[in-house]
Parts: sequence; C-alpha cells; structure tokens
Amino acid sequence: MNMSDKQKHLEFIQGVINRLSSNSFLFKGWSITVVVAVFSLFITTKNYNLLWLLLGIVIIFWSIDAYYLMLERCYRDLYSKIANLSLKEIDYNMKAPNINMSSWLATITRPVLLMFYGVFLLTILILIYNLKSC
Repeated sequence: MNMSDKQKHLEFIQGVINRLSSNSFLFKGWSITVVVAVFSLFITTKNYNLLWLLLGIVIIFWSIDAYYLMLERCYRDLYSKIANLSLKEIDYNMKAPNINMSSWLATITRPVLLMFYGVFLLTILILIYNLKSC
C-alpha cells in the first residue's frame, strides 16, 4: 500500500459524491418540470383531483432527493474519515457509514430541501384549502 492507492481510493469516493450531487440536482429539475406540467394541466382542465396528484408527486420527489442528499453526506463523511487515516489503517472499503432511517429523516428536514419543496407543498395545500372552501 502506498500514497497513490490512498489517493485513488479518495478519487473513487469523490466520484460517488459527484454522481450523488448530480442526481440531486437532476431530481430538482425534474420535480420543477413535472410540477409545472401537472399544474398546467390542472389550470386547463380544472380537474381538482390533479392537485392531490401534485401533492403526491412533490412528496415523492422530496423523499428521493433527501435520500440522495443523505447518501452524499454519508460519502462525504467516509471521505473525511479516509483522508485522516494512515496508510496502514485504510481498508479500501466503499461502504458509507450512517445509512439509516433516522439520518434520512434528518436530511428530509434540511433547510435546502424545506425551502425548495416546502414552497411547492405550501402552494398546493393553500390551493386545496381555498378550492375546498369555495
């Protein structure tokens, strides 16, 4: 084992982090696209059931995006851990620590996700409430 092995291992981990970050970005883009498409369909058809579909879509995208963000954070922790180990201590494992339901729940309430998906969620809930009272 030498220093170039450690560098290569860190590059592999960084590659995973980059892919996960890219996936999270793509999910945000797809969520905007799908939400706007379904909302446009709602505006043209006045089918109020589409708002419930829209609510489900936002929750699904929010959940999946939180999953990718959680994985990214776990791999960042792995990267930091490996970077601080000596050559003899490295086992060259790619398994990220701390992947569990509680870390996912903590991630889903991160401010970046709350602000992004929360705006969609709040708008849909306000529409549902206002249309229900009419």
